[in-house]
Amino acid sequence: MAAILALKVDRSRQVRRGSAYMWSVVRDLTKDLRDRVFTVDDILERTNGTALSTVRNWARTLAKVGILEEVEGGWRCLKRPTMLPHISRDGEIVPSRTDAMWATMRGLKTFSPRELALVASTEEAPVQEETAKSYTGLLHAAGYLLVTSPATKRRQATYRLKPSKNTGPLAPRILRTKLVYDPNLNQVMGDAECEEVSP
Repeated sequence: MAAILALKVDRSRQVRRGSAYMWSVVRDLTKDLRDRVFTVDDILERTNGTALSTVRNWARTLAKVGILEEVEGGWRCLKRPTMLPHISRDGEIVPSRTDAMWATMRGLKTFSPRELALVASTEEAPVQEETAKSYTGLLHAAGYLLVTSPATKRRQATYRLKPSKNTGPLAPRILRTKLVYDPNLNQVMGDAECEEVSP
């Protein structure tokens, strides 16, 4: 029989890794002096086990889109957005399909996955129906969505975002987790590592 694990996030312990966290470190480092030069080590020492190469590559990617600039002794901010845009590894700003679907859910009274894909799509970032179906399925399973009309052979289910789950403008993210589970102890050992995946 397979083990079913329920993971909980400890709100008292901040996840100190990932692009959003590193950007919050940069904003904090430059809050009093916007053109302050900071180093990769300044960011690295404030993270939980992030590799040096990860921070370097992240800073170089932000430089490609004109947010950071490499200068003698480190890096300097050229722009300080509250939140970073989604940036590809090639250094291009790309619209987030997840953000578009979440914003659409927050604006529509009810929607099917097909309608969600249609309304959330833009020319630069079309949303495939399967992507919308996957995202709605995951959010429904997580308790964000109510089924207002069940699926039939001819029609997709329609959903509504629960008012209590309209938590804000940031879209809920789908994460892939790597962890070590010891069945002898029925316990997750060590820290779980998560990365965002597209729905």
